[in-house]
Amino acid sequence: MSVCHIVWLKKKDLCTDLDLQSLLAEVANLAELIPNIEDISYGKNLTDRANGFTHGVIVTLTCREALAAYIDHPAHVSVGKKLIENADVLVMDYEI
Repeated sequence: MSVCHIVWLKKKDLCTDLDLQSLLAEVANLAELIPNIEDISYGKNLTDRANGFTHGVIVTLTCREALAAYIDHPAHVSVGKKLIENADVLVMDYEI
């Protein structure tokens, strides 16, 4: 059963739009670095229903074990740290 790893981002004041776009490109590049990723998509929120969160990321992985490996992978840890420095982050994982 595949797993969706969903991340909501709310830019911090010192983070520019360009900074966030660069970080999101790094997230998308994780598909080239980490095994068992089926898809990565990201985008800017279109509505006012997200409690101020401005961007979202969806990473689809092959299974729960792949999610665990993804979370611990050094490339994910590195970009995750940068995201936390530049945005408020909310994460949810579920099976599909």
